[in-house]
Amino acid sequence: MNVTNNNCVKFGLERGRLTQFSTGGQWLERPGFTILRFPVKVPTLIQLSRWKDFSGFNVRKAVKDIHGAMNFDFCPWANKYVYWLKKPIGWVVLALLASLLLGVYVSTQAFLGTAAILAVGIIGSVWPWIAMTGIRGSLSWVQGRCEELEAVKTTLTLENRWPWPAFGLYVEADHQIASLPSDPDQPISLSMVPGLARSQFEWECIPGTRGIYPTRTVKLATAFPFGVWTCYRDLVVETPLIVWPHTTRLVDVPESQGTPNSGIGSTSNQIGDEGDWMGVRPYRPGDSLRQVHWAQTARRDQLVVFERQSRARQQVSLWLDPAAALSSRSIADDLVRALASISNHFVNHSWAVRVNIDGNWRVLQPGKQGKQTWMDRLASWTPESTSEEIFFPTAQKGGLTIGLTTATRFERQLSNKSDSISWIVLTDDGDSKSGEQTPFDKSMIRIAGGSMLSDELSSQWKRYSQQMGVSSHIMSRTN
Repeated sequence: MNVTNNNCVKFGLERGRLTQFSTGGQWLERPGFTILRFPVKVPTLIQLSRWKDFSGFNVRKAVKDIHGAMNFDFCPWANKYVYWLKKPIGWVVLALLASLLLGVYVSTQAFLGTAAILAVGIIGSVWPWIAMTGIRGSLSWVQGRCEELEAVKTTLTLENRWPWPAFGLYVEADHQIASLPSDPDQPISLSMVPGLARSQFEWECIPGTRGIYPTRTVKLATAFPFGVWTCYRDLVVETPLIVWPHTTRLVDVPESQGTPNSGIGSTSNQIGDEGDWMGVRPYRPGDSLRQVHWAQTARRDQLVVFERQSRARQQVSLWLDPAAALSSRSIADDLVRALASISNHFVNHSWAVRVNIDGNWRVLQPGKQGKQTWMDRLASWTPESTSEEIFFPTAQKGGLTIGLTTATRFERQLSNKSDSISWIVLTDDGDSKSGEQTPFDKSMIRIAGGSMLSDELSSQWKRYSQQMGVSSHIMSRTN
């Protein structure tokens, strides 16, 4: 479609950037190309026509700068004098003073308005306070732990000791737990709480960010009937809600670069409950009857059991760069999600896992209790200030070492990278290099953060495991 208009200024936008500018003539629209037309006066056209070079002009940045200028506080010293006008009670007081001045200097009939405004102010301030003095409540969850983006049932229990109902109540807390998924910006509101009754209200919340909730005091508020003054009552939180980072289901496990005897399914000469028989010993409480050596038991007239070999475990060390996590909260959350996915994946496949997120190494324990302790730690972890000099973890002998960082942090230290360490690199916003080939492609995974993290981590991890050599003993095992 051809667009022409000699009485307007036209801006040609392609992928959000200004590529063409004209005060007349004819343009041909094409896919991905947007034309904005603004009618202006002839003198303005003459001035705009003098602007020749518009190449590289970023419209989004210009809009952002204008928005920042319009929302900039040019008089911060005056805030303490005018902030009270942001509350409804401030306008009520201002109207009251205005009506008094009108009654004194203009007409006494204005005192009728003064009386009405005074009544509204008194009733609107006293009634919420009276209503909240008779309300007691608590907030709880059916389950104390959940993952990000997992629905959890929330229960609000209220007891109204007054004989009349309470209206216009709402919960003031973190929007992660006190809002509906369909409208996350609006708090949970209650139409009515019956008098002399104990009521329960239930809803499902979907926390989108890891953490321990609530992060601040949960309050029940009301401004009924006029919204002039808001009164609050603290709610009791029986147990906090621990939100774990979201984990991605991974399939393959890379082969360790250690000796063949360290593979899953192989055994060592240490005493254990698996593998070949190594000898006999007296029975101990807790030993399985299947291990009883009946011939030796009959000969010695006491229970004798076999001693067997123990199963060897592959080792992996996971290190999260704390300096990279300091960049922003979103980057820290993405790194933690990737770390949680990989660490749990290795633990589920009976690897000996060491992790380092705060400068200290810790060994993850298998089982439900070990996973709960580790995920609780990740839910509450926040990066601490550290040196800008990136630290390279030492690769352990006979095991696998994986570091997690961002593209910016990694590229600064690319020349010092060790080939014995594998890296999971979180690309910056807008970086299209995730998943592409790199000089260290065999031992590196490049993934994008945000909503693409789960899909890219799953696909790139499978490629990485296959290139490093997937153990044939565990290819068929899943989480």
